[in-house]
Amino acid sequence: MTNYFIYALFVAAILFPANLYAEEIAVIVNEAGPLTQISEADVREIYLGNIKFLGGAAIAPIHYSEGPVKDAFLASIVKMNSREYRLYWTKKVFQEGAPVPAVQNNFPLILLFVSKNKGAIGYTLRSEFADMKGIKIVATVNR
Repeated sequence: MTNYFIYALFVAAILFPANLYAEEIAVIVNEAGPLTQISEADVREIYLGNIKFLGGAAIAPIHYSEGPVKDAFLASIVKMNSREYRLYWTKKVFQEGAPVPAVQNNFPLILLFVSKNKGAIGYTLRSEFADMKGIKIVATVNR
């Protein structure tokens, strides 16, 4: 019985990350804001701090906390790994004094932030995205 339990835990540990890894990431914006018609290149520039205002609104990017979701977003959209991105922002803060994008470790709080701020942009697992009023998906990332 003990060997079966250990085997079952091992199989679950292998399969769970595989299912999580296959999940889509949705890039979301405020439906009433200026970011509803942007390209992936624009999303990249926003997260690199190169686009700060659009349509008269201040842009407010928000990240999910460190881990596989953020890594997949950075690799697909920003074209950097997590380490490269941190180094990029360390230089940018030092040279320009630019504010680093906010970080949140809770998908519902990211959804709430984006729904309440017209210039907000964030990302969440597609499965965490509830059809909330005021939020629009502008891109998806397959991880």
